[in-house]
Amino acid sequence: MEKTTVPQGVRVLAKWHEKNTLRFDLPIQRASGQWSLMQKSLLIHSILADFPIPPLYLVKRTEEENSTVYQALDGKQRCTSIFEFIGGEYSLHASTPPVTVEGTEYELANKKFEDLSDECRDLILGFRFTIYALENATDEEIEEVFARLNASTPLTLIQKSRTEMGTELAEWTRKASQCDFLQHGVSLTTAQARRESELEILLQSMLLTDAKDSDYDYKAISMREVMKYCKDIRGNYAENQREQIMSTLDYLSEAFVEKHKFLKKSNVPMVFIMGNLAMQKDIKPSDFKTFIDSFAGSECLEYEVNTGSGNIKRIKTEGRLMAMFKCFKDYFKLPDEEGFTPIGSNKDAA
Repeated sequence: MEKTTVPQGVRVLAKWHEKNTLRFDLPIQRASGQWSLMQKSLLIHSILADFPIPPLYLVKRTEEENSTVYQALDGKQRCTSIFEFIGGEYSLHASTPPVTVEGTEYELANKKFEDLSDECRDLILGFRFTIYALENATDEEIEEVFARLNASTPLTLIQKSRTEMGTELAEWTRKASQCDFLQHGVSLTTAQARRESELEILLQSMLLTDAKDSDYDYKAISMREVMKYCKDIRGNYAENQREQIMSTLDYLSEAFVEKHKFLKKSNVPMVFIMGNLAMQKDIKPSDFKTFIDSFAGSECLEYEVNTGSGNIKRIKTEGRLMAMFKCFKDYFKLPDEEGFTPIGSNKDAA
């Protein structure tokens, strides 16, 4: 791995981004939208007040026809916050303090980029980041640099899960979590979406699928257990497993084309497993949705007693799965069948 210093201004970086030379698609990177409006506003204030701004860390790669691209390893939120501001996508926070530039004080609160003085706009566009470009770096080196850069600013467990599973699988799960079902069918709050709960749901569903099919042993579907699962499947998640997950997501995307009130975060992994079983019985996606509509309005007591406090524990997770499964079989008039079950046989951890 080679490291070079490449100072660059905001104008050039924005053009790089427009031309897809600067990218924010590294699988281990945090999702966009992590910063609050106040955090974005203070970054703009820091640029204008000439406060120190941390450097950017970019991975430099050469693509076809010897074209150079840079992928952000650290600094994505800083870059996107600036690009969004100069693009007129938000106004600065009402509590943003004024700034003094060459003896003149300028108000910043509630201002868009176009509302700023020429002096302030020029300072923002002319600001130069210190950039460290990493070239000829392996995936392992990139993951290690990312972990060390974030050691003093702890990542959330869901963000750490990317480094646990490795770059290749992190890229696959990133794409899978962008499916229509998780983006448009699931009812997440704004805070849950910011915390990348769709990825958490996907990983929980993958874990439960492996428990069902391969008796994967787990104690809960908490993020700490999901982290352990990510480490276990690193470099060891087969193509047939991926195909099953993607087929189920496609099935559910067809069943739920808009947000469904029952598809809250805690219910979705259960619906995922039921959807997988419905596929095995060639049940139409529309009929499966009708079942979920019916189940959501049935107030199933056995399901309800396994929600609430401690619902991520294995015993309660499997309690909900079995309660929904019984209703599923009754609704579609399915006979008992050996091996057709939503849970595995390994219950030692329960």
